[in-house]
Amino acid sequence: MSGHLLDPEWLARLERLQLASKRAAAGSQAGLRRAKQLGSSMEFADYQSYVPGDDLRQLDWNAYARSGKLFLKKYLDETQLHVNLYIDCSLSMSHGQSGKMERAVQLAAAFGYLSLCHLDHVSVFAFDKQLVSSVRGLQGKSQAPRLLTFLAGLTPGGAGDLNQALRSLGAVSGKAGISIVLSDFLFETGYEKGIAFLQAARQDVIMVQVLSGDELEPAYQGELRLIDSETQQAKEVSLTSVLLEEYRKSVREYQQELSAFAYGRGISFLEVAAEQSVESIVFQVFRKAGIIR
Repeated sequence: MSGHLLDPEWLARLERLQLASKRAAAGSQAGLRRAKQLGSSMEFADYQSYVPGDDLRQLDWNAYARSGKLFLKKYLDETQLHVNLYIDCSLSMSHGQSGKMERAVQLAAAFGYLSLCHLDHVSVFAFDKQLVSSVRGLQGKSQAPRLLTFLAGLTPGGAGDLNQALRSLGAVSGKAGISIVLSDFLFETGYEKGIAFLQAARQDVIMVQVLSGDELEPAYQGELRLIDSETQQAKEVSLTSVLLEEYRKSVREYQQELSAFAYGRGISFLEVAAEQSVESIVFQVFRKAGIIR
């Protein structure tokens, strides 16, 4: 994976955000996530930079004496949110000049980092037609290097099958929480059963479809031989303006189908382009959709 997964210049800004979960708990969890108060276990976990409006009672004056900077002490809470990130590593995700998988991995890094900053439990699962690799149970900002190292090592693999992959042993957490699926959702076997399985496991599901510009608006024309990146099946086609318009219509209809499926099941669904910057997706698209706040 090339370049920075997260731009150091906006990490501090990212730390101020948090996932807006429909499962935001009452009681002790709400105190930590909403008011940044002490967790119920009283076990120290991490520091967070002070911003105006934070609870002054949680300031660490010893840290201030050493550094001249204001920090809040944060504590573990047994009811913290569990955040699961699912990254599609099938070969179709390597399509496009900007790289759909690279953008998906960067978005996973952003979701994971802001969750770690709020002491949420973070697990990441990479899949194609099965679970390929995973890192689980990360908590606290000190775990960010481990998260980013794992993400940076991901590469596209074989054919994709979301339904089958989510049935892999250990692919779904036993804890209720948020599950974010980052994929192009171009699976021959569909996606419905896999998403329903996540919901049955008490997951608040977020579907993020990442497509490249030439998938949305192809610039090809003439006589071409198209090869499926996953099955390697080839097809001779004559790309006319009529056929291209029919293709665009099919793409729009499929995205409408995904959106309708998500809406019907109370799921958040977002479409992003691989060419769009991570910063604009996170700070504009995701915030506007209410996924983060």
